[in-house]
Amino acid sequence: MRAMQIDSQCPHLSTALQPSLMQELLQRALLDPLDHEGQRLRMNACIVGEKRYKPGKSFVLSYRLHLHDAHTGAKHEQVVSARLCRPDEGLAEFHRARSRQLVRTPGVRALAYIPEIEMVVWSFPNDRKLSHLPKLLDVEYLKTCLPEKLRALGVGESHEIAAIVPEILHYLPERSCMIRYHLSLKDRSTGEHGALTIYGKTYRDEDGAEVYSIMRQLSAQIPGSAAPLGYDQKLRTVWQSHIPGEPFLWETLEEAQIPETFRGIARAVAQFHSCTVRTDCRFDLSDLDESLVDTIAAARQAYPDMEGRIALLVNALLAQRRSMGWSEPLTTPIHRDLKMRNFLIDGEHIALIDMDCVCLGDPLSDIGSLIANFYLNGIRAGCHQDRIREAVDVFCLTYAECIPWRLSWPQVDWYTAAAFIHEVTRRSIRQLDGERVKHISEYLDLCESLVSGQSVVSGEQNSIHHGSKHDAGVRHQTPRTCRER
Repeated sequence: MRAMQIDSQCPHLSTALQPSLMQELLQRALLDPLDHEGQRLRMNACIVGEKRYKPGKSFVLSYRLHLHDAHTGAKHEQVVSARLCRPDEGLAEFHRARSRQLVRTPGVRALAYIPEIEMVVWSFPNDRKLSHLPKLLDVEYLKTCLPEKLRALGVGESHEIAAIVPEILHYLPERSCMIRYHLSLKDRSTGEHGALTIYGKTYRDEDGAEVYSIMRQLSAQIPGSAAPLGYDQKLRTVWQSHIPGEPFLWETLEEAQIPETFRGIARAVAQFHSCTVRTDCRFDLSDLDESLVDTIAAARQAYPDMEGRIALLVNALLAQRRSMGWSEPLTTPIHRDLKMRNFLIDGEHIALIDMDCVCLGDPLSDIGSLIANFYLNGIRAGCHQDRIREAVDVFCLTYAECIPWRLSWPQVDWYTAAAFIHEVTRRSIRQLDGERVKHISEYLDLCESLVSGQSVVSGEQNSIHHGSKHDAGVRHQTPRTCRER
């Protein structure tokens, strides 16, 4: 793995990524001090979780702590979020956080400051920005507010919620948290019992209102998609139904399944792009240019040995687009986070999930993003690039057959090359993902080959033209930029 350059704004970053060191620091800072009977809770393990690094600016991450109760023998997991502060700014951040209402877990402090590394730590469900998390884990409160949400699923007023078991599905500190709720229901009129699963996703701001609006529009056009059950403005939470299926992963794909699975993925993406969505949120080439340039800056701060090569590729991409005589792009709904894990496979049915960043834009930007993600995950899974390319060919051919507009393969190539920079490389740096960083040279090689004229698809498919180009989306006079969430 490449060695990171020390960041003067986050000088203790390397310490924060070492579980053995952090276990000692977190045990001392978070767990109740020794009493005459000895410390009740012991920390058996510390596992680094989600990471979000903005070189020269901030570093936020989470840890999963395995705790053992010395008195009862019980074991449980405690999630904590942490923010590395700039030198001499941690204590002030700690005092600001302490002034807010916090929830205490027995034996674990709700908030702590670790002066040795200028770190402030919040014990879940406390969070610097997700202030409504405690309420979303309050079972008695949920029993009063959820029945109304269940009406959309056909659960009548005669049903009562007998029990709720929350399960944290995906927690991004300071940004969002998806919780799965296992509900036990009882029909008061018949005495019959049943079970139901729903989801709640809370956000740091009012983004959820827009997500809910878009989910309502899409669910009416895409059979089998998640049904939005409501948006709670007070809790900044979107409620939605369960969708059966397993995430789309290279590791679980059998060789014989690959062609049909990639055809199914292509059909699902084509169906999504063919929908109509009304929103003021847009993503265009100027937003993408900004992300490309930002990748250069991120590399300069964290991996300066990569900066020169990335800068050359970015300049080549921008020059290439100017020379292509880029036509007015098609406008459709775009997902903006197309990755393999956002497809759920249930037999022959494939569902696209996670509509947090849906906006209007060029669908080819989605296609380039997804192709780059195929390579990202395929390489990490040890799949040979020739095998990945065969799967990409199947995907591209099927997608071209399913859409009623003409596909520009040079533009697909350009968007894919750009995605290897502004998505794959930039996210590898910002997420401090060691496996991804290890393969960055391969991703940049792929970008370079596309810039040099190699296409993402074979020569036969490159000649495919299907249908006539038309605008399948909705244009707006006063669009706003789709923020990265």
